[in-house]
Amino acid sequence: MTEPPAGPVASTVPLTDASLGANAAEPVVQPARVQVPSLGIDVVVSPEGVDGTGALALSDDPAIASWYRYGPTPWSASGTSVIAAHVDSFDYGVGQFALLKDAPAGTEVMTTSVDGQTARFSVQSVSMLEKNGVDWNAVFDREGEHRLALITCGGEFDYSTGHYLSNVIVYAVPIA
Repeated sequence: MTEPPAGPVASTVPLTDASLGANAAEPVVQPARVQVPSLGIDVVVSPEGVDGTGALALSDDPAIASWYRYGPTPWSASGTSVIAAHVDSFDYGVGQFALLKDAPAGTEVMTTSVDGQTARFSVQSVSMLEKNGVDWNAVFDREGEHRLALITCGGEFDYSTGHYLSNVIVYAVPIA
């Protein structure tokens, strides 16, 4: 008969480096351009956060769109990737996103990354909503089905505030 060991047997546990640099996050694929070929839209995309009012920071130039860099990318598995641009500007004139309101369902939208990856989408819906009626939590959804939201201003212009009263929101779904 064999005697059991006198105490617990220690096993070897592998050591893992827990320093911040040892477990770097995977790089984010950032969109650099968005195109809607059938409408002639081809704009540069800049990664942005929020401005002082809590809204997505936008370039004054409507030829430069802003991607919300803290949300999903066009290559994410879920959630809404949000890209927005001004419809126009007193200094720069009418921007290409002014054409979004005319996108029929099925229109192809392409985003291209800094490193040349392309994500293709198909327009699912186009709506014009009063700004105070937009459910921004739904627009900036991080967990739902993957989609792309292209946003610009539209509708009536309020000269007293210098702002449009509505937003044009285009939702597009990935093309498999």
